[in-house]
Amino acid sequence: MTALDLNVEFNARKTVHDHEQFSERWDREAAQYREESSCELDIPYGAGEREQYDFFPANNPDAPLCTYIHGGYWRSRDRKTFSHIAKGLNEHGISVAIPSYDLVPDVTVIDIIEQMRAFHVKLWQNTPTRPVVAGHSAGGHLTGAILATDWTGIDGAPDNLVTSAFALSGLYDLHPLLEIDVNEDIRLTSESARAASPMFWPAPRGDLNFVAAVGALETQVFRDQSRNLAEAWPKAGISTEYLEVPNCHHFSIVDAVSIPGSMLFERLVSTIETHAAA
Repeated sequence: MTALDLNVEFNARKTVHDHEQFSERWDREAAQYREESSCELDIPYGAGEREQYDFFPANNPDAPLCTYIHGGYWRSRDRKTFSHIAKGLNEHGISVAIPSYDLVPDVTVIDIIEQMRAFHVKLWQNTPTRPVVAGHSAGGHLTGAILATDWTGIDGAPDNLVTSAFALSGLYDLHPLLEIDVNEDIRLTSESARAASPMFWPAPRGDLNFVAAVGALETQVFRDQSRNLAEAWPKAGISTEYLEVPNCHHFSIVDAVSIPGSMLFERLVSTIETHAAA
C-alpha cells in the first residue's frame, strides 16, 4: 500500500465519519454510570497524575475481575470515557477496573506497557484477584502485551497473574505505523516498533487463553493484525480464537462488548467466568 492508503487503513477516524458521536455518547454514558454505581475512583498505581484507575465492584466479595484498557492510539482518551463498560459486567456479577496511562509523545509505547504492568500488579495487591484483561485498539495492543508478559521477573505479583485476554481491534505489529502520520506523535523507530510489538516477542507459554476480536466492517489491516497474532501464538501451545464481529466497525465494537445480550458481550462474560478464577 502507499503511505496515503496506510494513513486511511490504519486510522479509523478516517473511515468512520461519525466517530465523534460515539465518543460524545460514551462520555455521557460513562459519567452517568459513575453517578449511579458504587465505584471507587482515582486509585493510584503510580506517582503520575494519569497513573490511576477506577474500580467498579460487583455486589459479591468473591466476584471475578475484568480490567479494561482504553484505546486512542496511545495518544488520546482516558478511563473516564469508558466507565459504562463496567455496567453490564457488574450486573453479571463481575468487578471491573479501568486504568488511565500517560500518553505519547510525553512517554513511549514501551513506557505505557510498563505502566499497565504496574497497574496490574497494584490491582492484584489491592484485590487480590487475577483478572481477565480486555482492551480496545491501542488498549487491544496493551492487552496482548500484558498476556505476553513474563510475570516471574516482576515483584509483587504471582507468576500466573494474567492467563486470559480479550482484545478488541488491537495492533500487534507496529512496524506499519512508521509510514503514517500518527507516528508524528507516537515517534516509533524501527527498533522501538519491534520492541513494542507482541507479534515479535517470545510467544507466551502455559495454560493461557487469548481472544482476538475485530469488527467485520473494519479495514483489512486491522483484521489481519488480529488474525495474524491469533494464528501465531498457538504454535507455543496457548489457546487462541480469531473472532470477527458481524456488522461492527472500529467504534461500534466498543458498544457491542458493553451491551448485555450482544454476541460479543456474552462471549466476554463467558471468557471471564471460565478463566478469571482459573
